[in-house]
Amino acid sequence: MDLTTPAIILADGPSGKILNELSFPPELTPTELAVTPDYTKAYLPCTATNGKNSILAINLTNLSLYSLPMAIPYPAQFVLSESDHALAYLAEPGGNLHRVNLTTMSLELLGTPAVKASCVGLAADSESIYTAWEHKAGGTIMELKTDGTITWQYDIAGIPTNIILAGKRLIVPFTNTAFTGEGIALFNLNKKCSSPVVVTIQCPSCPNGLATYPCHAALAADNRTAYIVNEDGASIFIIDLEAAKIVDRLTIGRSLSRLYLIPDSQLAIGTSNLFADLCLIDLTSGPLLAVTNTNRQLLSTIAILP
Repeated sequence: MDLTTPAIILADGPSGKILNELSFPPELTPTELAVTPDYTKAYLPCTATNGKNSILAINLTNLSLYSLPMAIPYPAQFVLSESDHALAYLAEPGGNLHRVNLTTMSLELLGTPAVKASCVGLAADSESIYTAWEHKAGGTIMELKTDGTITWQYDIAGIPTNIILAGKRLIVPFTNTAFTGEGIALFNLNKKCSSPVVVTIQCPSCPNGLATYPCHAALAADNRTAYIVNEDGASIFIIDLEAAKIVDRLTIGRSLSRLYLIPDSQLAIGTSNLFADLCLIDLTSGPLLAVTNTNRQLLSTIAILP
């Protein structure tokens, strides 16, 4: 997604050649790019300078872009249901949670936070919605039924930055407070009442005192290995999820915001809110293989299509 044109760019992976550009109105800024499991459609919730927030849709078969005939609140978080691509969930900055029916073009309010909180992460499967909340006391991780009923919640001392659904696990990166370090919390969804396993990335008494800010996780195909992006630390930690321990650290040397693994390879694409570009990373040892050289302002959400 290029904000300078503005357009959605489709590029060939191996060559980098731009195959198509789909223009969208300049008053819109996409906040997410969600692709259906069958790779036939993509949805882009957008904020608008005129207040008319909307959802753009891409037909990936004939490469057409159109706007859905529905208005939405400010889409701070947006996710498609893993099992039903006709359903999506949307969270406003203030925490109001909505279910979006992309077939009937309808919006249903599921609930509002009991205390002042911001939704910083959203995931969903066929049965549940998983949310990460930042509030004055730290953070709360919560599972809700698809009708908005809370089934369980867990308060963590750190400040969550995201939530990633990884099979029967939840990966929750968190940053530090005055009393806690940084790391990831691993929730076992088969044992919902148990405390998470915490993998510490940086302790409160680390010599430099600087936060690494873990903010995103990419999951390997084996569902056992996770790559944790540290936006301020300019690094990636590799986590063995079964053993719940760090097995390697890759020094990237530049700020990354998200990481996308390229299937059947040891390569990944890193995106950056700071630099508004893409980089190619060798996951075996960590060096940057290439960085986009363009005046385009590339948003940090991308999708890799087979």
